[in-house]
Amino acid sequence: MQRRTFPSILLYGFGLALALSLMFNGYLLYRQSRQRSLNEYELYNTANLLNPAAYQQQLSECIRANEQKDSLLRRLEQAPNAPPGKAVAVQHSAAP
Repeated sequence: MQRRTFPSILLYGFGLALALSLMFNGYLLYRQSRQRSLNEYELYNTANLLNPAAYQQQLSECIRANEQKDSLLRRLEQAPNAPPGKAVAVQHSAAP
């Protein structure tokens, strides 16, 4: 009588683990590429929606506001409330 050999349950287990691992990695790659596509789509649409005139207007407003703050700081550096003979030391931080 001839004895038939069957692959062990361990071999089936490794095959199943490999198949599940490949499926899970494929799913993760799908989600990652989909998220990347959505991010690129949003970035493209945001860049196209920017109006150069509106951007220039906002930039001008920011510059004007910064100049007003700078002039206020210069006036405060003079320290009209400081007692006579006292110097006011003001440290300016470098802009990043």
